[in-house]
Amino acid sequence: MKRSFFLLVALLIIHTALSAQTVTFLINDGLENGPLKDKINANLSLLLTEFNRAYDMKGAIPDFSAVSITKDAETSVIVLWDNMPFHCDEAKVVERIIGTYNGGWQVRNVPIQMRDLQGNDDYQELVIEMDGSGRITRINMAIGSHLYRRIMTDGSKVGDLRHRQMILDYVEQFRTAYCKKDIHFLDMVFSDDALIITGKVIQRKRGDRTAIINDEIAYTKHSKKAYLDRLKQHIFPHTKYIRVDFSDIRVTKHPSIEGYYGVLLKQGYESLYDGGIPYSDEGYLFMLWDFRDEDRPQIHVRTWQPYWMDEERTRALDENQIIDINSFRIGK
Repeated sequence: MKRSFFLLVALLIIHTALSAQTVTFLINDGLENGPLKDKINANLSLLLTEFNRAYDMKGAIPDFSAVSITKDAETSVIVLWDNMPFHCDEAKVVERIIGTYNGGWQVRNVPIQMRDLQGNDDYQELVIEMDGSGRITRINMAIGSHLYRRIMTDGSKVGDLRHRQMILDYVEQFRTAYCKKDIHFLDMVFSDDALIITGKVIQRKRGDRTAIINDEIAYTKHSKKAYLDRLKQHIFPHTKYIRVDFSDIRVTKHPSIEGYYGVLLKQGYESLYDGGIPYSDEGYLFMLWDFRDEDRPQIHVRTWQPYWMDEERTRALDENQIIDINSFRIGK
């Protein structure tokens, strides 16, 4: 009887593994036919199929033993997976490959369905980065393809191709860091003297508290240590998941200081706190990036302003009040 039970369990496991959606990945542009192209096609096919197998196993984590991937990338993906498992619904994914500023390769627009802890699926896209040999070095949640194309073709405002790629790469790493609660990455990219400002709408009322006179934003300044301590001690440990999305992006090159860029993002933020308490907000995230040391870019300023000025969400923040690179005096 015991033998029959274990045989049945084994058959169920095999059936589950075989029933997972197999994904075939194919490069359609950006790399000539040859061993490297074949290797990348096979490697990404194995990666996406393994995501599906683990997802279907309900509680399993991906096994990357057959995938060419760095240990750092594997660890990073598992952390993201622990927060929000995902799978690929497509039987075939066909995308172009892009050469990157650091001599590697990048594939964008890889479609996934990401599941939160409430059981909801949401369409997202991954960006997969590889070294020159085709080994996977990083997997991030991508910004929208329309935003990527707009920034990459807007050289008059953003600067050269290399810096545009770097900016978008770090924006996507920044987004993914919040989703996987990566305090180490945030500690690395914020400069030690970073200025961090958060805004909150307050309502001024008449003396009898019967009518609202107007709304305004109260701003609070935080040191890097205070901001990261709050994330590490109060936010990240008590949220079951965090989801950050960027629906718009504007990048401005500083007119006189080489290597400085202002990045303004329209951000949507959702989280689920302990006890099943949901939280969401929408606002403008501004970051002042310093790319003078390309091996270690730094954020010197990070600000957040609410998009809606009233609880009914009928009045948006005046565009003239949005913080951008012109809001700060920057010394060389």
